[in-house]
Amino acid sequence: MLPQLKDFNWYIDMKLLPAANGQRIQQPSCVLSLDINDPTKSDGENEKSVQVELSKETLNLVLDNFTRIREQLNTLAKRE
Repeated sequence: MLPQLKDFNWYIDMKLLPAANGQRIQQPSCVLSLDINDPTKSDGENEKSVQVELSKETLNLVLDNFTRIREQLNTLAKRE
């Protein structure tokens, strides 16, 4: 069995990054927290939380791919 997503949460984080002119610029990113249940692990070790940081470009890529997945699932569901 594969791990299952139980819940998720997200927020926008503003990072200060060094710019070429020596100043700092703010760059937004999305921090995504995933609560995972792994049925292959023993009790007490089967739940964990994983945080990932996504840039705007990476978030757009993920959303585009999720849209394709949804479209494929909808197409398959119509066949049944």
